[in-house]
Amino acid sequence: MRKRTQLLLAGLVALAGVGMGITRALAADATAAPITTAPAGLNQLDKLFDLPTTFTNGVSNSANIQTVTNSAAPNTQAIEFTSAKKQLGGFWSKDANRLNLNEDATIKMWLYHGASTSKAGDGLAFVLQNDANGTGAASTYTKQTIIGETMGVWGVDNDTKRKEASEIAATAIQNSWALEFDTYANTSTSFSDAGSGVSFDSGIKGQHIASGYPGEASQYQSDSASSILSLGLVTRYFFTQNHQNPKPSLSMTDGQWHHLTLKWDASASTMTYAYNDLNADGTENASAITQTETIDKSKLNTSDGMIRWGLIGDTVGNAGNSFVVFEEIPNLMSAEADVKVTDTTKNKTVTTGTKVKAQDSLKYDYTLTYDASSQQDWENVEAKINLPKNVTFTKAVVEYANGDTQTVTVPDGSPETLSFTLNQALTAENTTAKITLTGTADTVKINSQTTATKATFTSNNFETDTTAPDYIITVKQDISFYWMKGTQTVDKGTDAKVRGLVFGEGSEQLTNSKITVHLTLNGKKIDDFKMSDDDESGMFDYTIAADDLNVGKNTLVGYVEDDDENESEEITATITVKSGELGFKTVASKSNFSAVTLNGKAQTADRADDWALVVSDERGKGSSWQLQASATTFTNEDGQAVRGQLVYKQNGKATEINNEAVKIDSHESTSDTDDYDVTKQWGSDTGMFFDTNAGAVPGNYSGTVTWTLSDAPS
Repeated sequence: MRKRTQLLLAGLVALAGVGMGITRALAADATAAPITTAPAGLNQLDKLFDLPTTFTNGVSNSANIQTVTNSAAPNTQAIEFTSAKKQLGGFWSKDANRLNLNEDATIKMWLYHGASTSKAGDGLAFVLQNDANGTGAASTYTKQTIIGETMGVWGVDNDTKRKEASEIAATAIQNSWALEFDTYANTSTSFSDAGSGVSFDSGIKGQHIASGYPGEASQYQSDSASSILSLGLVTRYFFTQNHQNPKPSLSMTDGQWHHLTLKWDASASTMTYAYNDLNADGTENASAITQTETIDKSKLNTSDGMIRWGLIGDTVGNAGNSFVVFEEIPNLMSAEADVKVTDTTKNKTVTTGTKVKAQDSLKYDYTLTYDASSQQDWENVEAKINLPKNVTFTKAVVEYANGDTQTVTVPDGSPETLSFTLNQALTAENTTAKITLTGTADTVKINSQTTATKATFTSNNFETDTTAPDYIITVKQDISFYWMKGTQTVDKGTDAKVRGLVFGEGSEQLTNSKITVHLTLNGKKIDDFKMSDDDESGMFDYTIAADDLNVGKNTLVGYVEDDDENESEEITATITVKSGELGFKTVASKSNFSAVTLNGKAQTADRADDWALVVSDERGKGSSWQLQASATTFTNEDGQAVRGQLVYKQNGKATEINNEAVKIDSHESTSDTDDYDVTKQWGSDTGMFFDTNAGAVPGNYSGTVTWTLSDAPS
């Protein structure tokens, strides 16, 4: 804050013509120095803050955005508040950049207050405000009547007759809380200075930090001073300020940048500030000035918790310059990084613990996704991708959402890190960047673990990271597999035993228990099984049950695979099962026909229940046969032939069975052991019957039926 006296200004008029050139040179140098030494911070500040051309009080805004020229702080902008006498400079957050008091928030910045205590400006204030004037809010004064002690936020004490605190509070930014960095103490309580705005800091020594509510009457204390003039006793009124937790006797205008961290705790409704918490080199300063202030949100008059914020400051008699560089702002932007690793040889996703074969092709896809609702573009993104062990990368390409691509050079040898800058910003119109690294898993002698590798993507305003999985690169091992006996013949009903030989040339880690055997018998998969370390090295035996074998040729196909997915070629063994015989399993020794009562007419005698005829075929599934029948003439005890004949009926047709063989049935086996009951195929009107003629003579007649079985198509 600045004390103004007409006497001092009048005394300087005589020197103005001589000192003006020197003053300008000093001011220019002072302005240049902060920009050349400013620390790294954010840019695109015009997307975050409104810098009104003129405040609603009619005073022009001297604040402006400048590009930092310090080579150690690339892509950084600073906002200059003031650079000359009688200036008011400040900015307010855009709507999207307002603070949400319902959520925790952190703001970090670097402040520059000037380089001279004696020529310092009046100071700066960090302000939360919900003033009706929005981004035009400032203390109510004019350029001709700028009151330095207000810093553009506090009430204006410029009327010697004003004695109500509510009246001065009404000239401040309304519905606000301010944290001031006062670089000039206004401590006068004299009669002559009353009404000149030079008394707010009465009782406080030197430069200081304090807080309060600019628009609240309780912030101000009315006081007065009297003097006897020609008119008699005259009383003039002025105001002091009720500073909250002042930190006096500071040295802020030392030509250095000062770090400030503000932390809002939504649940406690507190703002904690730490001033000088970092040294210029970014290391922590144990001597930081810290204070936690409880903020009464009701005084901010916000129904939804959203509050505008910013910084504002002014000068009167000195041309002290001041700057701010922002380091961190809440909800500035949002983006995500993700990584996917693919074994393109096997077309499978690689996750933690996955096995990848040596010499397999690998692809690392890093996808950056920008949140289009962010307040700033994500530009000048520095990618630092740590590379895994035992993988050699040969190509890196960036593909942007807009279709553009960027080729990145991968260093020769075995680099541990790939670092580069994205040549395009991610914006609402260009929201993604896909970084694809292609390479090959190295050849290894034993299974080798890679490393989980972190990739970081950093800019001035945002940082995110993602970590690729660690996995195992396995030995590429040639495995040979042989059947010790490629062909064999077994009797039907006998198990078949096979023996396999497995070896891996030059292997340092192959053992029986690491080998899985895969077998298929006649196209049907057999359950996989592991070789046993109890068996002879490289050997396994397997028994195929007789019931699983077909009569005739059986094909056994097998291959082996180690735990690292190295496979042998498929090898075939042939097992031949000797065929069985075709014959009669059951033949009734004697069969009868039902008795008939002769009536002088032709009749048919049905079969009795003692007929039995079963064919057994053990030659294998699919074999076939034919059954024929022939018969002698049926005669009685006297040798007299019956007047009739044996017949075979089928499909409504009756065929006489005599001494010429007649086909009565055929069949194709449905299994390797097939029993076919011929008589079960007969019904009430099919099968064997005996027809008698009208002239038949009563008696008992018998004859012989011959069944003939032949290996012939059915």
